[in-house]
Amino acid sequence: MVQEKAQGHEGTQARSGGSTLSFVARRLRVSVPLLSVLTVGFLVTSLSAPPGEHVRPPKPAELPIDTTSPPLRIAFVSYANPQQVATDSEAICRYLEPYLGIPVKGTVTLDYGSAIEAMRFEQADLAFVDPLAFMMAHEQIGAQPLLLEIYTTGSPTYYSCIWVRRDSGIKTLEDLRGKTIAYADQVDMSGHLLPRDMFVRAGLLNNDQLGGEFFKQVYFAGGDEQAVRAVLNGFVDAAGVSQFSYLLLRPQERDQVTVIDRSVDSPSHLIMARSGLPDELIARFEQALLALDPNDPQDKALLDRLYGVQGFAEAKFSDFAEVAKIAARYGFVKKPAAFAAQAAPTDP
Repeated sequence: MVQEKAQGHEGTQARSGGSTLSFVARRLRVSVPLLSVLTVGFLVTSLSAPPGEHVRPPKPAELPIDTTSPPLRIAFVSYANPQQVATDSEAICRYLEPYLGIPVKGTVTLDYGSAIEAMRFEQADLAFVDPLAFMMAHEQIGAQPLLLEIYTTGSPTYYSCIWVRRDSGIKTLEDLRGKTIAYADQVDMSGHLLPRDMFVRAGLLNNDQLGGEFFKQVYFAGGDEQAVRAVLNGFVDAAGVSQFSYLLLRPQERDQVTVIDRSVDSPSHLIMARSGLPDELIARFEQALLALDPNDPQDKALLDRLYGVQGFAEAKFSDFAEVAKIAARYGFVKKPAAFAAQAAPTDP
């Protein structure tokens, strides 16, 4: 999760059967009486929209903030400057408080593992993570997917690439035989599992081989920027990291690297929730973020603080069905079929 954060659902139509009100209540995971608290205009607009057209809900009605209530704690993962992330998260927390009616407190974690542990020990209620961290957290502590991030591609998906120097003469994955590659981190979807899987799919590695006899050396650089910069500076021959990693280079450096292959698509990074949070709180939190409009200057300023995403889309378990198989292939997920079998909390 890197500059895909700085890149950047469509409206869901009611299925046949059951009342319109009950359908929307199930989508919002709230009871029908609670819908009177939420904005009725969203329901009318959403259900009258043409199929496939994206509908952005209005912001929830504001509530008085109960300062005596325990705060909602959100773990924000730092990718560059922790102090800047802490400053940005403060603005997000202040935005959310009047819509949730309780204090909101942000904490900064340096990696996904720390976010999972914070949630495990109830030091965090929500966390920004990558798909792999979410799937591991779901299996370990029952974490639930809430919202996927939308990037400038307009989609809540992304992929990984194999980056090389443009002047290297390397054109294919096979050309990397006997050469060196850098990944971001061992427990990283876009910065390890997806690019590694590309070599397995091409028949160049076995599932249980990290480098095998194919690569001369495999390195974990500690982040996407470090990995792609290692390619730029000639320390390694290739880097397997996110499609947006080149944006971490200076503008005058970006043309010096190029992509020779790309992975399958993955769900984007997301916000997950610990089990046991009140349904009304989750519904209001989701609506407050889904309502952010990148065309509105004030909302755009908040989205820029949320890692520069273009918006959010509702997440469901089946979004992770394919990447769960990949994660299971390398021992990070134990029961991949569960992600295809389970309905998302927001599904009717």
